[in-house]
Amino acid sequence: MQEYYSFSSTEYLTDPEALEAVGSRGRRVMELASLGAPISPGFLMLNETLNRIAADEKGVFDMLQDPIADMEQTYGKQFDDPDNPLLIKVVESPMLNMVNTFSTIHNIGLSEQTVEGFAAYVGQQFAYHEFGNVFANIAEMELLSEGVPAARKKALEKAKSAFEDAARQKDSKKAVVTAIEKNRSVFPAEVFTDCYEQLRYVLKLYHQLFQINQSSSDSAILVQTMVFGNFGKESLFGTFSTRDIITGESGISGEFFEGAFDETAIKGKPIAKIAPKYKSALDKIGSELEKHFREIRRVRFTVEQGKLWVIDQNDVVNKSAQAELKTLLDLHKKKVIDDRYIIETVKPGRLSEILHPALDLGSVKGFGTAEGGIAGSVGAAIGRVFFDTDELIKAYRMAVQKDEDANFILAMPSTFAEDVKAIEVATGVLASEGGYASHAPVVARSLGKVALVYPGIEWGDHQMKIGKKVVKQGDYITLNVPYYEDPTIYFGSGQLTKPSPEGSGLLEFLAICEKHITPDFDVHCNGDQPKDALLARKFNAHGIGLCRTEHMFFAADRILKFRTMIITANREDREKALAELKKFQVKDFYELLKIMDGLPVTIRLLDAPLHEFLPHTRESMDEFIKYFRQIYPKVTEAEVRARCDLLKEFNPMLGHRGIRVAISYPEIYNMQVEALFEAAYKLKSEKMNPKPEIMIPLIMSATEMKTIRNGKRIEGKAIVGIKEIEERVKKKFKGGSLDYKVGTMIELPAAALNADQIARYAEFFSFGTNDLTQTTCGLSRDDFNGFFSDYNEFDLLEANPFKILGPQVKELIKIAAERGRLTRPDISMGLCGEHGAEPENIVYVREAGLNYTSCSPYGIPIAKHAVAKMNVAAEAAAGAAASA
Repeated sequence: MQEYYSFSSTEYLTDPEALEAVGSRGRRVMELASLGAPISPGFLMLNETLNRIAADEKGVFDMLQDPIADMEQTYGKQFDDPDNPLLIKVVESPMLNMVNTFSTIHNIGLSEQTVEGFAAYVGQQFAYHEFGNVFANIAEMELLSEGVPAARKKALEKAKSAFEDAARQKDSKKAVVTAIEKNRSVFPAEVFTDCYEQLRYVLKLYHQLFQINQSSSDSAILVQTMVFGNFGKESLFGTFSTRDIITGESGISGEFFEGAFDETAIKGKPIAKIAPKYKSALDKIGSELEKHFREIRRVRFTVEQGKLWVIDQNDVVNKSAQAELKTLLDLHKKKVIDDRYIIETVKPGRLSEILHPALDLGSVKGFGTAEGGIAGSVGAAIGRVFFDTDELIKAYRMAVQKDEDANFILAMPSTFAEDVKAIEVATGVLASEGGYASHAPVVARSLGKVALVYPGIEWGDHQMKIGKKVVKQGDYITLNVPYYEDPTIYFGSGQLTKPSPEGSGLLEFLAICEKHITPDFDVHCNGDQPKDALLARKFNAHGIGLCRTEHMFFAADRILKFRTMIITANREDREKALAELKKFQVKDFYELLKIMDGLPVTIRLLDAPLHEFLPHTRESMDEFIKYFRQIYPKVTEAEVRARCDLLKEFNPMLGHRGIRVAISYPEIYNMQVEALFEAAYKLKSEKMNPKPEIMIPLIMSATEMKTIRNGKRIEGKAIVGIKEIEERVKKKFKGGSLDYKVGTMIELPAAALNADQIARYAEFFSFGTNDLTQTTCGLSRDDFNGFFSDYNEFDLLEANPFKILGPQVKELIKIAAERGRLTRPDISMGLCGEHGAEPENIVYVREAGLNYTSCSPYGIPIAKHAVAKMNVAAEAAAGAAASA
């Protein structure tokens, strides 16, 4: 191997072993040269060569005459020329791609013999400023050496301070000359007068420092010519990104500075205004760099006396997810990368950023902060804080009417079903209780809102205290909940960049993913509203895997009617209230089925415990009592309250909910099923193709499933089956056969173990993994985070079981899938819990034999990406095996 390697725009390394030896900075330079970029010439001294200095100093420095002569010839200047000297910089080139341990020393070659020649081009002030800094930097480097005697150390510190101070003076020439005279004895005399001796001294310092620093012990040295943007006429410098780092729009983006050496001297100009001959060259350089690195790059360049030089290039760490994706899509169009590359390169968390507003971090600089908490739903949200649903709704309506800022954040210990209406109009929700799978995050994810659970908030009257900061109602806060980093609350109003699935390239990326999604496993959407279904269509979901019908009853025009229905004293009154609610349900189901025409729509019949629908605040209770007594004036206020109290349960999650409500009050499910069939048959009459799937929640056994599906009569009582209701509606509409299915949600261990029997009456299984996790592990998703940190501390759980499926839950899914298929080989199975968009979970449920995963609308792109990623990996493995 050679002792050094010269480089220029036409000379560079390709040998892998040699490239490894020149370090990370050396490899970057060689990479630029190989792309034809106009880099200033230089050479790389290997670590082995540097180490020879101790034994053969003269031989090493005699050898350096040749690469310096090459630099002189290529650049057209001479190293020690008193009239127009070639100046160089010395840079550490570490083996690993890391920040250099030791600073770069610039402008070696400035001496008492050359400084005036340099000043003739750049001016005396700048020339002597740089001249003084050469010695200040040399002194600073020598001070890092081990074993510097106390007297020597004191002299070096004094010299460093003197040269730094001199370089800053208005008359830098006079100050630097004086500093040299006072400190001439600190360095060998030749360092001030002889360019080669100056270089020799610096290289010996690097050698000494590398010997005492483990991380630099194998570093190489980069020596390169200096170029200046203030070197006479037609000189400038600048920095640009190969495209806009926020929007991802193609075309270089940056600024340049004329007649200056750094950004502090003058104001920059947009790169678009640079002279056309340079713009054209920079465009080409940017394009080549993107093709080579397959990502956005940041480039530093200098024009010296009309000659363009590329100084350096590196990656862009602060690019937006949209910019990253659009870069990859452009490269894909140009056939620089293929489907597999783009699918495997994009990270799920980056997709999530595209789907949600992103915070402009510059806008919150200097704000007070509180960091940490549990990321319930990623994104960024800004708004005025309100601590009560009704008050937030009132403030929102007032703001809309007055055309004022209508951005609000709901903050409360925990949310309930009646708070959904506030989350829907708010930009985000902040809670202190629960975790990833608790009510506020679940609802926020379904609505595309931001959610943060921040334990430890102290709640007061219309205020909260986070740490030492008191936030009052109406104050602005900013929530930043990124995918891979800790969430942060900023006290104040920042600025956001809003997402656009169309403009971001997301839909284009999903189209690429779609080519690699096969019919055996696809992605459905959890959606309760028409807007959810529209998003599902936009993201090309293959159906709705979960419609939670209880969410439909919380609209302002329905909730009072529903509350009336559940506390009425007899079936007759309940059926009156249900008749009113049925009109809403027909409309709801009609809209969902119409939007999803031709695709399955899984309607989960009422699942939530009835007490969840009751008022939770004094104001909402007063409103309900007034409404109820208008219909039933003979019922006293005390009796209304007593009826509500009767519905409260000690353990509602395992109480009177799901199918258990249907057994006690069959008229509720009858209304829902009848409304669904009426909506479906109405669509059939309009020549559409509805595909409803009726899902029965909280099944334990096959007998429950059989009763709801087929009906059952006992003396004095009857449960009308789904089959009978469908026949009745069919006659009413005089319609043909309807393509519908009846199935169940597997969310109890008993159901999983009884899957073979349940499958006799169920045409599909949908795994509700939130409750399956709770009932399998005995964990409450709303209380779990109170002690999860303790479990984490002792490594008692591998992951949050409400985010990543636990091993016991996985086993139950596998058992249920196997047993269900034994009874009904063509049974359709999917996962519809909050686990549905996690790539790790998707890999497992597909392996377990499920047919789809269903997740919130904004989780669809992440889930589709995960499925496509699995498939392209399998395609590649199959191709490799075939060619082996």
